Amino acid sequence: MDERRRAAAVIVRDGRVLMVHERSRRSGGGEWWTLPGGGLRPGETAEEALRREVFEETGLVVSDARYVLEMPYPSGMTSVFAVTVADGEPRVGRDDGFGPEQLGVDWLPVPELPIETSGVPVPPLMVVLPTLPGQTDGVESASGSLASTAGASVGRGAGDVTARRRSTTK
Repeated sequence: MDERRRAAAVIVRDGRVLMVHERSRRSGGGEWWTLPGGGLRPGETAEEALRREVFEETGLVVSDARYVLEMPYPSGMTSVFAVTVADGEPRVGRDDGFGPEQLGVDWLPVPELPIETSGVPVPPLMVVLPTLPGQTDGVESASGSLASTAGASVGRGAGDVTARRRSTTK
């Protein structure tokens, strides 16, 4: 089976990066924060998918997209772009009943700049909220590290924990 191809946007405004808060539709599924983006459709380029997904998930129109790097994702690889959007505020995308349920969007603190990304602050692609009973005081990154919700701290690189907060937009 071929690995899934995705595209993701790093959109920074006033020192914060735009993240999407999602929940799995599967029974007992967890919640997570992720960069706006998603899978490529047949015949679609990564940049075309990026522009479509950013609009679908946030209502924002991409005015400029610059390829930054490839990053692993649980189901394949993701092309990450530094993105500039037209003026406007993000909003929760329309629920199509497929894939994860979008709970909200929010601007979270930018991580320190990793050298390998040419100055683009690339947070982990996915930050998973805890699903263990009674564990509500932290989030876990895809790399498995855990941290407290005291303040909105940030990671130092692509595998570290990023901001820890729940969405307030839905």
